[in-house]
Amino acid sequence: MTIAHRTLTASRREAAVLPERPPGRAPRLATIRHRWHGWHGWHELPLREVALAWLAARIVTGAAYALAHYVSGQLDAARPAGSTGMGLTLTGPLGWDAGWYSGIAEHGYAGSGEQSLRFFPLLPLLVRAVTVLPGLGGHTGTGVALVVLVNLTAFAFVTALARLARHEGFDPATVSRVIWLTSLAPPAFVLVMGYTEALWGLLAVGVFAGIRTRRWELAAACGLFAGLCRPVGILLIAPVALEAARGITAAGATDRLRRAVAVMAPAAGLGGYLLWARIAYGDALAPIRLQRQQSLHGSSSNPAEVIWNAARGISHGEVGTALHVPWLMLVIALLVVMIRTLPASYPVWAALTVAAVLTGSNLDSSERYAYGAFPFLFVAAAVTLHDEMFRIVLTACAAMMVVYASLAFLGLYIP
Repeated sequence: MTIAHRTLTASRREAAVLPERPPGRAPRLATIRHRWHGWHGWHELPLREVALAWLAARIVTGAAYALAHYVSGQLDAARPAGSTGMGLTLTGPLGWDAGWYSGIAEHGYAGSGEQSLRFFPLLPLLVRAVTVLPGLGGHTGTGVALVVLVNLTAFAFVTALARLARHEGFDPATVSRVIWLTSLAPPAFVLVMGYTEALWGLLAVGVFAGIRTRRWELAAACGLFAGLCRPVGILLIAPVALEAARGITAAGATDRLRRAVAVMAPAAGLGGYLLWARIAYGDALAPIRLQRQQSLHGSSSNPAEVIWNAARGISHGEVGTALHVPWLMLVIALLVVMIRTLPASYPVWAALTVAAVLTGSNLDSSERYAYGAFPFLFVAAAVTLHDEMFRIVLTACAAMMVVYASLAFLGLYIP
């Protein structure tokens, strides 16, 4: 019995009123049932479960911060009086990239330095807009606004992802697993910090919701903003083009135009920011060039060589780098399953995301980048079919989330 058959058992009784799959086509997790009413049915969504998972993620992240605070305090107490040795730097929800986004929202790119150009403008612009809303201006700092906005967006992201999963034909049990895995996956603590993952995830889900329901205006709007959110927004062109090409010969002129706009929207978002960089700083490629610094994503490299060098890091004492390798192997395994089970637009986008990670010489944050491709969460939820297996996986995820978040708060892990 295939994964698709097992995950859709609960909805078999609806087969008499749902469209059948084309003859000869292999069963797929996401194409066996197209339920338009499932996309619009908010009443069918387990919002209470989304809220519980959202709360659990914040409790786990809070526990991680408490642990990091305790460890930092113990190390400070153990340091000899007068010692000038460097201690651990405790950070919080505004640490790492979040500090950059907060600074850009408050001071703009000019006041944040050239390095700030590698952080795309959508999230800082939204934070700035929140701080100038009537009743909030002058009373809400950018840091607070950033964290609140991201956490609210995280709730919307998980809800929209569950909605998309229902539309794609996943049964309620699998949708439940999607909700919990999205909330408690080890890299998901960044949904609590001032990072772009929540906003990016919401926009990516919007793009796929648009192309899978032929709502090209939705796909175009979300694709445009995705291009303004992160540089990898450009990768969304591939799945949109793939879905837009289906049935295009029978489409009218207006429909073809709508599809074309949706395809080009991510490029328009990216191009708009690069054009601004050209006008403001005289270098349209500065945001991309800065991101390719060796200490960040790094220059283009051979993916196999990148993985091999990371694995060899164990023998050279670079355990942090080597720890990325098992996660990448897991991602590749999930990608293989995805190719066999999900519609082509999903694995195409996921594969491009993995390729973007592996073509950089620096694997820092690779877990977070892979997490940003939500189809991996669909596959992970589908393969953890048994309750006992899922409980073990979810418990392990929560435990690792505490570890990774604690290390990030202590400045020992780059999220």
